[in-house]
Amino acid sequence: MIHFNPEFTSLSITANKVYAEMGYKQIQPEEQVVMLTESLLKEILGIATPEYTFKLYRGNIEGDTVYLDEGSQLKVGTVLSSLMQGSESFAIFAATAGNTFQRYQEELKKGDDLLKSYVADAIGSCIAEETGDYMESMLKKEIGALRHTNRFSPGYCGWHLSEQKELFRLLGENPCGITLSDTCLMTPIKSISGIIGIGRNVKEKKYGCRYCELETCYKRRK
Repeated sequence: MIHFNPEFTSLSITANKVYAEMGYKQIQPEEQVVMLTESLLKEILGIATPEYTFKLYRGNIEGDTVYLDEGSQLKVGTVLSSLMQGSESFAIFAATAGNTFQRYQEELKKGDDLLKSYVADAIGSCIAEETGDYMESMLKKEIGALRHTNRFSPGYCGWHLSEQKELFRLLGENPCGITLSDTCLMTPIKSISGIIGIGRNVKEKKYGCRYCELETCYKRRK
């Protein structure tokens, strides 16, 4: 089991990534949004405690299911199983912006500054995803010359959200301080979990609109 607390400054979080998370594309955000984003990034720098963990398992894929050698099965669906073909082992992972950030968000929501809460929410999403990216960079060092797929999470492309329970069992109770509700939602909210395929012949196919079945996603490209 690998567990790490990367420094906030080691994550590649920029104002532009926050703007993209908020839905800005080619449009420059309003000056109020720019100033607030820059201010919140400095504020959150002093409180955020991102964490990640991953654990490696040998296994194989048959049909729409990942079979791990220790006896677990993850029914990831046909789309994700096709994207992980060739995997000989798998990294089960979790990453989070941390409980400190969760409490910070909760305090903001008690106020009446909706814009501040919205920008902070976008920053939290960036922290979780960038912590996941940092985790992948550490995974690369761990697996050496082997290749790996992108990371995939329950709730997307046919992988039912209820499979979170098995992921958490594989990682141990409350990985990185993350708890799982009866409906399989994570707390801190700004957390991610999932699986990465590893092998000599896997292909890193970018997971996006080409594979995603969620037609109502605001990020969907035509």
